[in-house]
This record gives sequence, C-alpha cells and structure tokens, in this order.
Amino acid sequence: MVFWDWFILFFVFIPMMIAWVYTAFDIFARPDIGGFAKFLWLLLILFIPIIGMLIYFIARPDEFLVE
Repeated sequence: MVFWDWFILFFVFIPMMIAWVYTAFDIFARPDIGGFAKFLWLLLILFIPIIGMLIYFIARPDEFLVE
C-alpha cells in the first residue's frame, strides 16, 4: 500500500466507521425515540452516512431535556 492508501484508511475510513457505530448506538439507546423512528434514522445514516449523521446530531433533542 502506498502512503495515500494508508492516509485514507486511518484518517477517513476508520473515523467514519467509528462515528457511524457511535451514531447507531446512540439511536438505539435513546428511550424517547420509537421503534419506527429508530429504523428510519438507521436507514438514513446507512444510505447517506455523513449527511445522515449530521442531521441526526443537529435534530435530536438535548439529552438533558429527555426524561
């Protein structure tokens, strides 16, 4: 592998996978989101990963307000 292959792997692909897994766990851990909404959020971050994660973290309610 050349330098740019390693660069893309370590600085683009692996951080994206970590962010995707964190977002998926956050979706399923929230008690205030119903099952169908969780499914739709998961589809969004699965098919449009970067934009879907940004939309989810901007649109989700603050954790301190969730009871």
